[in-house]
Amino acid sequence: MIWIIGGTSDANKLAERFRREGHRVLISTTTAYGSQLAALQNCEVVEQQLNESDMEQLLTDKAISVVVDASHPFAELVSTQAMAVCARMKRPYLRFERGQVQIPGARYYPDYDQLIEALKQTSGNILLTIGSKNVHRFCPELLDRIVARVLPVSKSLDECQAAGLLVHQLIAMKGRMRVETNRALMKEYLITQLVTKESGEAGGLLEKCQAAQELGIAVHIVSRPRLRYPLVFSDIDALVQQLNETLKALRT
Repeated sequence: MIWIIGGTSDANKLAERFRREGHRVLISTTTAYGSQLAALQNCEVVEQQLNESDMEQLLTDKAISVVVDASHPFAELVSTQAMAVCARMKRPYLRFERGQVQIPGARYYPDYDQLIEALKQTSGNILLTIGSKNVHRFCPELLDRIVARVLPVSKSLDECQAAGLLVHQLIAMKGRMRVETNRALMKEYLITQLVTKESGEAGGLLEKCQAAQELGIAVHIVSRPRLRYPLVFSDIDALVQQLNETLKALRT
């Protein structure tokens, strides 16, 4: 069985492709929303925040042959743990990482601390499109200026409200959105600063940044973590070829 570490649209595309190739697939996610999407691929789904011990148990219980890590580019802990577990248990580990997109004119930051310090020197409303997990980092210092666009699920909304955001500061919508939709939201909320992550084209980065720059809004991007993967692919066909070669080698 192939274990796809999921929670992304990339993982679901891979699951569909692997099944067409005749492979049995298991997808792991950490959220109910991710599980619902993964279930559409007619694969076995595990919804759990897995630590290294859990991962080892999963590899054994499900007789996993190969691990394909298609987690979000910012899920660095999951990737680090998965690589360590695969090395210990001698399981092949393949990383699928969506391609990077460079945004001309945007300011890039290696971490949230430097980004927040830069935002303190600006004025106007700040649109956060970074998910809900890190919203608390911007509070309370920038709380009054923040509008956060997050998934319309209770966990995301609860995290934002726990950080101090009020209802009028929340946009509960699922991306990926068209340029026109992004532009309308930015105009409606009088945004002057856009904060996003280097999530790649699949994360809607191009549409968000194009809308912002058309409106003269400053774009601030948190750079993705740089991990050293044993094998990494950004092309599905190349990954499938490597997967099939790896499985063939395991059978001989």
